[in-house]
Amino acid sequence: MKWLKNPLSLKKKQSPHTQLTYPVVRPYSAPLTGRRKRIPSSPIQSYFIPLSLMEGTDKIFRKWASRTAEGYAWWTGHLNSKAEAQICSVLYPEVKTYYGRIHLDRRMMSAMHRKLIELDQILLAELHTHPPGAGGQNEVDADNAAIFYPGFITIVVPNFAKPRFYDLRNSFIYEYQHSGLWRKLEKSEISKRFVIEESLVEVKTR
Repeated sequence: MKWLKNPLSLKKKQSPHTQLTYPVVRPYSAPLTGRRKRIPSSPIQSYFIPLSLMEGTDKIFRKWASRTAEGYAWWTGHLNSKAEAQICSVLYPEVKTYYGRIHLDRRMMSAMHRKLIELDQILLAELHTHPPGAGGQNEVDADNAAIFYPGFITIVVPNFAKPRFYDLRNSFIYEYQHSGLWRKLEKSEISKRFVIEESLVEVKTR
């Protein structure tokens, strides 16, 4: 997996008002705390997703959309005792994809799982985009999910996530049941179970 870096140029004099690009990697790695758990024993009831993470996912998909290619990502995070999931990170492979196809070899999948362990998180949802008119999950998608456990979520984002990946109700969301069967979530269920949380909130006095 490739990780983006934002080195500052020493050649060009920086204006004191120049806005610097915020780093995309954490400043340091803390010791693992054991938050990484086994797959849930029952379906996850609620997912809490920071709006900033939605924005980050949108930027990743736009990168692929600029090449008219499908995008792919994982949402990872933690579970609590109430079967609630907190989405914390977006993992995505630095691989070449195509208009109607994504291929991740065993080496790339292993790299993504190693990153999961490093982050002390679990895989909570798999996301990928589809070309215009391709609709939702197809047989290839259903048979080749990243992992299979009852309640696992896969999200298919139509039209290469254009004009923007913002409202999950505009995507096709499926929950794994058993024996290769998936259940499509209705929009009303999506709005109840997937809670989008504002993450940068300005507070003013009156």
